[in-house]
Amino acid sequence: MSRKQVDHDYNLRSMSNLMGERWKKVSDGGERSLIKAPSSASLSSQGASAATSTAGAPAAPPTSTGDLERAARKQFQQDVTPGFVYVLAAFSALGGFLFGYDTGVISGAMLLLKRELDLSALWQELLISSTVAAAALSALLGGFLNGLFGRRVCILLASFFFSVGGIVLSTAPGKEVLLAGRLIVGVGLELPQCGARSETGFAAKVVAMATGIASMTVPVYIAEASPPHLRGQLVTVNTLFITGGQFTASLIDGAFSYLHHNGWRYMLGLSVLPAVLQFVGFLFLPESPRWLIQHGLTQKARRVLSHIRGNQNIDEEYDSIKNSIDEEDSGG
Repeated sequence: MSRKQVDHDYNLRSMSNLMGERWKKVSDGGERSLIKAPSSASLSSQGASAATSTAGAPAAPPTSTGDLERAARKQFQQDVTPGFVYVLAAFSALGGFLFGYDTGVISGAMLLLKRELDLSALWQELLISSTVAAAALSALLGGFLNGLFGRRVCILLASFFFSVGGIVLSTAPGKEVLLAGRLIVGVGLELPQCGARSETGFAAKVVAMATGIASMTVPVYIAEASPPHLRGQLVTVNTLFITGGQFTASLIDGAFSYLHHNGWRYMLGLSVLPAVLQFVGFLFLPESPRWLIQHGLTQKARRVLSHIRGNQNIDEEYDSIKNSIDEEDSGG
């Protein structure tokens, strides 16, 4: 037998003995791996060899402190949101509530109006459709007013019109007054069939104009005043308030439908309450920081951001808003 074959047999026996030693049954019935856990000495030697082998290669850069600070700041902003933001969103969304209430309450009020004022089919169509038409046109006007006077002023204007319109609607002496107000204040629509404009129409058109401005301004204001991580949630509050206003209108219609005389006055007049609440609330609420930055009022915008965000760092959000406005102005 050659020496080479003897060495080969010896190696096979050594490997067999080694594998038999490393195959062990543990007390719980399981089996350990064929490869034993490396000892601390072997780990040290492996670490030393790895360090030696990679001595010539550049080390991977550690995570920068700035990245960690930004991540921690972002998490803090998400965890600690001032309650003032929710108050601001709720008062803003009252415009959505008024929008839903005004468009929903007329269905119940019309049942009493057509009987008490002896309205023809034409008058019913005019009283209902003129509000929607005026709201659509005044929404276009609302975009211009938003850029010129600011979101806060437009919401104050809308709530003022809602209040005045609700008062006039609830005290209107006849159908002419209801319709004329809708036409004069809304879009100045002519009614050749009626031949006159009266104060009742003025009231309805006031409400129509307020509805259009509110529907345009409220979502913009909420979006611009909300923190980025809550923007989507708070903007949908406006939609929730719109449907809530429609639901409330149906309840009010049902409650006053049993009054055979002047029940429609309560239906139309109760919109004054949320309108006055919104007007008073917005006397103490700030302007949109984006609008302030857009018009060069940077220091006031910083104060508003600090007020809305509490103790959070506003520099990053301020720079983001300003860069966005600069890109829009440059056409980028």
